[in-house]
Amino acid sequence: MSDGTWITIVSLAATFLFMMGTPVLLVIFYWVVGASPVADLGLDNTGSELLNVFKDGFALMAMPLNILTGDLINKSEIA
Repeated sequence: MSDGTWITIVSLAATFLFMMGTPVLLVIFYWVVGASPVADLGLDNTGSELLNVFKDGFALMAMPLNILTGDLINKSEIA
């Protein structure tokens, strides 16, 4: 199976998980685990880097707030 096909399958699976209501953090983790073999990356430091995101950054906290804001704008029919 080619690299492009593998990335497409993993991305479609991640999209399906999003649609099923899986938490964003888990979907991102599953996508990283699925795409790492294609990029020849090891999974030995995935957990420690994931903890660093919560300790040092607020990027993952901003994503649900952006989604909530988009839903509010949509329901208020401003968009």
